[in-house]
Amino acid sequence: MRRALVSVVVGLAGAFSVLALGFGLQSAVFPSPARANRVAAEASHWLQRYRYSIDLFHSDGRRLGGACLRGSYPRQRGGRLLRGSLLVLDGGLVVLETRNRRHIRFLSGHRRPDFPAFLAVASGCTFPLGNALYNAAQGKIRISMEPAFAAGQPALALEMPSVRDGHLTVYVSPRQDRPLVAIAAAEGHTTTARIYLARATLRIRLHYRQLLKKGMQRGSPRTS
Repeated sequence: MRRALVSVVVGLAGAFSVLALGFGLQSAVFPSPARANRVAAEASHWLQRYRYSIDLFHSDGRRLGGACLRGSYPRQRGGRLLRGSLLVLDGGLVVLETRNRRHIRFLSGHRRPDFPAFLAVASGCTFPLGNALYNAAQGKIRISMEPAFAAGQPALALEMPSVRDGHLTVYVSPRQDRPLVAIAAAEGHTTTARIYLARATLRIRLHYRQLLKKGMQRGSPRTS
């Protein structure tokens, strides 16, 4: 009788261990919505801390370097400043995107039809990325999260809606929730940005101010 009871206890212990392991694996593979919101909030905090990002873009088979600075920029006809992003791409293309506008303004350089600048802004600039993650963390837009691999390391993939009825996936490090890679897709195009957050030094801010000034002096910026 004692042996039978011991066997039953051992069997139940084994069964509970398997169940616990199963629930643990399920939790690891399918993170809860609450955890997804928390990770999005932490990732948004990273982007709020850094005004400047250096990016390596891949879009429709092309590779392009760029850098983006978040700041306050003047309206075309004067008035109150607007918060937004100034993106500079290899080849001299300078793009301005402001919070109150759903389109972007080409200040200088040649527009590339095969490289959607609005997706480069959405995936490589800390301002729109931070806003998207903040809205996801607050439950304003839907978000999902799953384990993934990005930038040569394990990551968590946060998926959510994006600009122009597209979608955005932000890969963050599992331990720090620091953004690593962002993929923005819309209108049949996809742009991937490897994100390197950096400090906006005085020299960088002055350089971008000069680029903006020159772009504004050339007349009415082209929009998209």
